[in-house]
Amino acid sequence: MSRAQRLCLLGSLYLVTNIGFSFFFLTLSTILLNQGLALEAVAAVNLLGIIYFAKFLAAPLVDRLGVARIGHYRGWLVSTQLALIAAFGALALLDPHNQLAAVLAVTTVVLVFSMLHDVALGGLALRLLPPAEYGTANGLIVASGSASMLVGSGGALMLYGHSGWAITLSALAAVYLLPLGLLLWMREPAAAAAVQADRFWPTVRGFFRPPRTTWTLLIVPLFGSGVWLANAPIAAMLLDAGWSVGQVGLTQMIATSCQALIAVAAGRAISQCGMSRSVVVIGVASVCAVIGLLPLSAGHAAVVPTIAALIAMGAVWVASLTWFSVVSMRLARAESPSTDYSVPMSIEAICVTLVGSAGLALAGVIGFGWLIGAAVILMMAGTVVAVRWARLQERIPVS
Repeated sequence: MSRAQRLCLLGSLYLVTNIGFSFFFLTLSTILLNQGLALEAVAAVNLLGIIYFAKFLAAPLVDRLGVARIGHYRGWLVSTQLALIAAFGALALLDPHNQLAAVLAVTTVVLVFSMLHDVALGGLALRLLPPAEYGTANGLIVASGSASMLVGSGGALMLYGHSGWAITLSALAAVYLLPLGLLLWMREPAAAAAVQADRFWPTVRGFFRPPRTTWTLLIVPLFGSGVWLANAPIAAMLLDAGWSVGQVGLTQMIATSCQALIAVAAGRAISQCGMSRSVVVIGVASVCAVIGLLPLSAGHAAVVPTIAALIAMGAVWVASLTWFSVVSMRLARAESPSTDYSVPMSIEAICVTLVGSAGLALAGVIGFGWLIGAAVILMMAGTVVAVRWARLQERIPVS
């Protein structure tokens, strides 16, 4: 498979990877807030997203279990996409206002299969990509993931405002049909090494060695927390300032549309500049972007400044995510690619869930302004620690 074919295939597959995740955290949450559900209740609902913690256990299983005849990770991707089509189709038949419990139950199924799809896709990416392409490929991957977020969030909200729940969920189900043709066409390369059944737990334990432990349990959570905390109440702040659901969805679409170019540029910059110089730029930009939310937190939501602030937040979000993805790939072992890539990225997803839920709950208690102020302090601390770690890591080989 040529470089262009690899990038085209991965870019197409990542176009659907975040639909379930973004629908749950952005679209469904905004719909529930608009229906009058309290911030604290929506924060509690968002805790369902902790199911992404299962990546930690699911990744070794995905690495080990598969059908070689149809392709190890290809088989996982086809089956999970079919399951997601069925789940979104089932959601289309429900009413989120009168059947909230059933909606949350089926949405949990969506999260489970989205998680498995994400794990398998990470393994396939590491199987297809040579290390020299990690920077460029991750820029494209995050750009496609941003487009996927756009489909599941802003796009879904706009369609919901125009056509209602059933058509929106049916459209999301239909999007998953697009990558199936590429999956049927592709031929997956054979594995260089496989995780054997009796090596399951040693594989998991083997992940937690320096520098992977520090990266996963300290750098990823600390460096990302400032942006995650500031991002959590954005929809609530916009609604509180008098914006409609349709306006919120359109603004999210504009901000997310800019993320694709930022992700591609970030991937190239990380490849050319290295880890430490890249994280300095991303960290400083993130501090500035979070500070830019202070007017909105005070209720000042003029259209142009607000859209500019949200574009800046989206830009630093995807730049950070690209950096996380590139470094996680560099630290992965050849014999367990899904495990070594999915563990830090699942920690990232867990922290997004926990910090986002805590942020919404805190916003209802201390107010938006204090929350954004706390996010600025977190971002400053995370940048200092991440830069020191990256500079050290560039001088020490991975073990």
